[in-house]
Amino acid sequence: MPSALRAQVALIGLLAVLLIPIGTSSLRGLTHILSCEGRNDTPFSIDVPEDGPPIVSSSAVLTRNPDGSLPTNELCGGLTLDLTMGSQTEDRADVVVAITNSSDFGWRGSVQISLDETAIPIDIGEIGAGDTVSDQFELRLDAGRTYAVEGTLLIGP
Repeated sequence: MPSALRAQVALIGLLAVLLIPIGTSSLRGLTHILSCEGRNDTPFSIDVPEDGPPIVSSSAVLTRNPDGSLPTNELCGGLTLDLTMGSQTEDRADVVVAITNSSDFGWRGSVQISLDETAIPIDIGEIGAGDTVSDQFELRLDAGRTYAVEGTLLIGP
């Protein structure tokens, strides 16, 4: 084998070895760099009967501050995650995810919905200062099961 060909093969091999970490890495469905992560305080439960629409339930405990005001539910320095669920159809749940940015800076946001052990990433996109951006999607559910649903805000620059 000529030495020039050997040098080219070695260079290609070196590049392949350096690209292995990039090829095997995963952002878990994210489309941006993660700089802050905050969990929604209100989990949901979905009970799916054999017939009829699912029953969505949730509860939250509000504890007032010593001065009588309610604490803010802001995450990551001025962002609010609002997760709402409902159902009109058998084996389906309608989910609306909204992020409100009350900070002075623009952010890029995603929400990770945890449906029992399954993580579902939802790309919200750019959220300008003072803006609210939302996304709506539908969950398909199996009849005769009960699901626990939680949302986590994933924010980056």
